[in-house]
Amino acid sequence: MNFKPAIIDSHCHIDFDVFDADRQQVLQRAADAHVEKIIVPGVMQSRWQKITDCCNQYTELYACYGLHPYFLAQHNKQHLNDLKKIIDTHKPIAIGECGLDFFLKDLNIETQQFYFEQQLDMALEFNLPVVIHARKSTEVVINAIKKRHALRGMIHSFSGSYEQAIELIKLGFYLSFGGPITYEKSTRLRKLVSQLPLDSLLIETDAPDQPVASAAGSRNEPAFIIEVVQHMAELHNTSTDEIANISSNNVIELFNL
Repeated sequence: MNFKPAIIDSHCHIDFDVFDADRQQVLQRAADAHVEKIIVPGVMQSRWQKITDCCNQYTELYACYGLHPYFLAQHNKQHLNDLKKIIDTHKPIAIGECGLDFFLKDLNIETQQFYFEQQLDMALEFNLPVVIHARKSTEVVINAIKKRHALRGMIHSFSGSYEQAIELIKLGFYLSFGGPITYEKSTRLRKLVSQLPLDSLLIETDAPDQPVASAAGSRNEPAFIIEVVQHMAELHNTSTDEIANISSNNVIELFNL
């Protein structure tokens, strides 16, 4: 199915090495699917240059730089200074992907919180939105946001409760959803999406991770976001055009594109 309205993938790791062999073809398939812009979040200092290079090569890509909790062992405090420098010199659209992951038990919670809160403060300092990863940690993330009244941003691949979703929306945050909503077994998540206002929702792929149902077990890619659009339209009993339009406008508003 073709979509006339432009679609924006609000979260895609197109810089990852798994795309090195065919990145141009992947981006062409995205363009053919009317994916007009792709937000590329950073996960560790050693990958920021790759993001910069990709965004310089492909104008549809938009850079974010951050320190992801998954890669805690790769981070050191100097990287926070490096983050300030790259923000100054390269003017990214956001800070992130940062956040908290309490699902993986080998990640020290205090160290996670240190890097997370440092990046939240940096987002305020540079007046940038923040891209947040929150797994099994939504309440702690909410409390950190509450302490920083001017903070704005998105919770990527949101998996919290309805009550937490409404609280985050009231705090001015957008909630992003991707492949998981395309699985019929994801009943709780699909019900949640159907209850939330469209003007607070974003769509994403998180490629190469979290593939849509039709590509389960495969490498995810931005073109597959069409399936996310279709399912969100069904859940909201509206058209795919409306989902594409509203979610894209939300991305443009958040990231000042």
